[in-house]
Amino acid sequence: MAEPGHHAPLVTVREVVAGYGRRVVLDGVSAEVPAARVTALVGVNGSGKTTLLRVILGLIRPRAGTVAFAAGRRPVLGYVPQIDASEVLFPVTATEVVVMGRTPRLSLLRRPSAADRDAARAALQRFGVGDLAEQPFRSLSGGQRQRVLLARAVVSEPELLVLDEPVRGLDFASSASLLESLMRVATESGAGVLVATHSLDLVANHADHLILCKAGAVRSGPASELFNDDVLTDHHDHPVRVVDVDGRRVVLPGPARGTA
Repeated sequence: MAEPGHHAPLVTVREVVAGYGRRVVLDGVSAEVPAARVTALVGVNGSGKTTLLRVILGLIRPRAGTVAFAAGRRPVLGYVPQIDASEVLFPVTATEVVVMGRTPRLSLLRRPSAADRDAARAALQRFGVGDLAEQPFRSLSGGQRQRVLLARAVVSEPELLVLDEPVRGLDFASSASLLESLMRVATESGAGVLVATHSLDLVANHADHLILCKAGAVRSGPASELFNDDVLTDHHDHPVRVVDVDGRRVVLPGPARGTA
């Protein structure tokens, strides 16, 4: 993980209440997403994780509370969804997918320029898939598609990069490599990176900041303070141990309550 230190919040959620219809999902939750750091938003289905993500993205308006942004404005956003079926269905190349990320920079009538295509190819190269630039997106593997979508998000030069379950379906090596790329984005560009995931194992050695969601409640803070046996045991409702193996954190189940 990155070296500890103070980083001003890019997004600050304060006492937010949000939900759907009459159902309240988040009830007075507070959390921060720091700039230039990787924040893991962790929770199982039904924990409020997706609702909090939508609040931060501006897709849901809170019923109460506030969502504040650095400099008093919503940051330039790069978003990588779980799956983007449109590019799988249509015969577009990897470069054409990434060029879509330049759209906010284009005027209504201006078509992508040679400079836009060069920026797209550079982004693909940055994430290790430059040799796939002219390959059909739908022909790529799951890991390759994720890297292309990440390049699309980054080519817009976002201040906040949001990824929803970015390594679903990827093997361990591909997942670790992708997360290393995200850490470089945060370090090199100063962007905040927010990764929504079910898995603590995924972010154990990559997240600088944690937002733990459980039954509509949220616990937020530096990973150095929250990534420990007591906090994670409470989060899982089952004993959890965090152990060091060759300098890397590993999350292991502990003995069931009531056992020796």
